[in-house]
Amino acid sequence: MTQETALTIGVDAGPLLGRGGISGYVAPLVRALVGLDPHQRYRLVLRRSWASGEAVRALSQLAPTSTTRVPDAWLNWWWDHVGTVFPAGRRVWDGLDCFLATCLMAPVLPGGKVAAIVYDLIPLKLPALFPNHHAFRTAIGRLLDRSALLIAISARTKQDLIELFGVDDARIRVVYPGRNPEFRPQEAPRIAAITARHRLTNPYLLYVGAHGPHKNVPTMVRAYEQARRRGDLKADLVLVIRAGLEEARALVERTTVKASVHCLGEVPGEDLPPLFAGAECTLVPSRYEGFGLPVLEAMSCGSPVIASNAGALPEVAGGAAYEVDPDDVDGWAQAMCRMAGEQQLRAGGRQKGLERAARFSWEASASRLLAALTALSGRVGHA
Repeated sequence: MTQETALTIGVDAGPLLGRGGISGYVAPLVRALVGLDPHQRYRLVLRRSWASGEAVRALSQLAPTSTTRVPDAWLNWWWDHVGTVFPAGRRVWDGLDCFLATCLMAPVLPGGKVAAIVYDLIPLKLPALFPNHHAFRTAIGRLLDRSALLIAISARTKQDLIELFGVDDARIRVVYPGRNPEFRPQEAPRIAAITARHRLTNPYLLYVGAHGPHKNVPTMVRAYEQARRRGDLKADLVLVIRAGLEEARALVERTTVKASVHCLGEVPGEDLPPLFAGAECTLVPSRYEGFGLPVLEAMSCGSPVIASNAGALPEVAGGAAYEVDPDDVDGWAQAMCRMAGEQQLRAGGRQKGLERAARFSWEASASRLLAALTALSGRVGHA
């Protein structure tokens, strides 16, 4: 790659400052992208909703950073209704060969083209669970109108774009998440220290995620209660709830097994790998996912996985998980009992999961993304 053929790539960089959610995809992907080829030029854009002096200083260590001072609502209105470059702050958008939209908000550029990340279309796949799904459809429609290229985080999301919006297959590239290096098998003393910190003294099944409408936590808890009531399951249930903790606690309080359920809330990031590694298995009961990062994180740590067979979860697991229909309470209860009670099944799940997780890397994801951005900009390719 020569200086003449180098790209100038803009990135909506707000998610680089967050944790969890889309930040778990955007932050490591962009950091790997910036480190992939020193000849590329990057400009990290912080919109007003993200910008602060501290944020700019933090991101400027990674790449040159620009900020917008115009409220997001004004930008969106202008781009939607006027359809031209916003007249103020043009320097933010000038000179870009392409722009990576990471927050379902695509700009109108003076030059160059927009590539937008689409994480999932869950509100449209499960509209009964999302009363605001019409607004979501409108937002996605605007994103598609202003984007020349779409980055789907799974083949399932790509297919949903084709089926629900009629998007041309050629406009979509799949770029999977990578495997973060901190998620790996853990030494026994580390597992013991972290489980002791959280007062986990019994074998346990683990759930890591939110208590959102599609996460299907009530089905999981009912299945756990059923398995315990039958006497086939002795392990505790640990819920690491990143959002919706009070709803989860209220749900557990209404059960007969509340003494065996630990609602930890969000835990420090460094505690997650030992918690995964120490679990009898990890539970991912979602009704739908655009990817399902806990599956990859659990497999990377050597935890067997029980996952629903919906959305992208089978795609991520690649046959390494014990799959159950998300609505099958009996099936989930049986799967929990089998996984907790059969050492050979757990051992097989661990080995298959580790082998599957090894196929994911942020370097490979960044390379695929750069190739897509290079083709979008009409360049020959990168070296």
